Amino acid sequence: MPEAALARLAAVSGKRVEPQTLLPVEIVLELSGEAVRSRICTFTDANGKEHCLRPDLTTPIAQRVATGDWDVARYHASGPVYRLPRRGSNDPVEHQQIGFEWFGEQGSPQEDAQALAVALEAAQAGGVHGASVRFGDVAIYHAVIDALPFSPRWRDRLRRAFSRRKGPRELLDGVTRGAAGVPALVASIGVLPEAQATKAVSVMLADMGLEPVGRGADDIAERLRDKAQDKAPDTGSSAALVHYLGLNGPVGRSIPALDDFARDEGLRIEAALDAYKRRIDLIAALNPPFWSNATFSATQGQSFEYYDGFVFELSAEQDRPIVSGGRYDGLISRLSGGYRKASAIGAALRVDRLGDA
Repeated sequence: MPEAALARLAAVSGKRVEPQTLLPVEIVLELSGEAVRSRICTFTDANGKEHCLRPDLTTPIAQRVATGDWDVARYHASGPVYRLPRRGSNDPVEHQQIGFEWFGEQGSPQEDAQALAVALEAAQAGGVHGASVRFGDVAIYHAVIDALPFSPRWRDRLRRAFSRRKGPRELLDGVTRGAAGVPALVASIGVLPEAQATKAVSVMLADMGLEPVGRGADDIAERLRDKAQDKAPDTGSSAALVHYLGLNGPVGRSIPALDDFARDEGLRIEAALDAYKRRIDLIAALNPPFWSNATFSATQGQSFEYYDGFVFELSAEQDRPIVSGGRYDGLISRLSGGYRKASAIGAALRVDRLGDA
């Protein structure tokens, strides 16, 4: 019953739009990371420019808002999207998606609660039964990173690593095993004065029979000197972040678990936790379907790099989400190069999985 699901979204989601099917590849890779390249349908035009078929409805809608073609407002849409299946999967390359994108409403816990409720009610109207919700909050992850004494370079790495399949744990693995640090070659050049470092790089390249392309020896030396100053995380901070990433459990236990974590690790993340608690109370008041057995996971939201707040997913089988959604307040700024800014939250339903559940 996709019509009933779409009707529920349309009732509160403003204008229905028809986003473009073709997108520049660099937009999708910028938002979702290079790892998504193996999943998108691409082609190259006669001028050598790469394009792709839209992998979702969010990206083309957000792009039109970022360029100013469309107003900052609420939208809903339906149509085909294209994504190559994972190895061993029988999923079709093309499937129908319906969804909504709400822009510019300040990103409040009230809006988060309403968006979740609307998405889950649409799934129920579409015939879904026996599915479960898994949710998280990327903003808490960012707050934990900011509260721990990581260097600016490591904070940036850890934010970007969140959306990768192996995630921050792989990045921190060497630290927790005591194996992290600046490579010996980098360290040896990095401690030299600028002129000596440039000379050392020139000699090294000459010994290897290499000519620098695009960067001179002085530029390479400067980057090595900068990298040598990068402070590796201490084992305690790394262990604390790994501790957070392991949090997982029923929604009713999530608030005590997060409070215990912050207290045990001595972290001041009250602002992020207060917003989380307010959101949970508001969702409980709305009492949406499937919520009573919802599960919090600190790693939820790793599918897309642009998620930066509340995230959720409804599924009846592992790795086969029926509903995916979340907050992406930084997306419009990224797409517009900082020219436009707008809070944003959205959700998408896979029509072909409504009946499966």
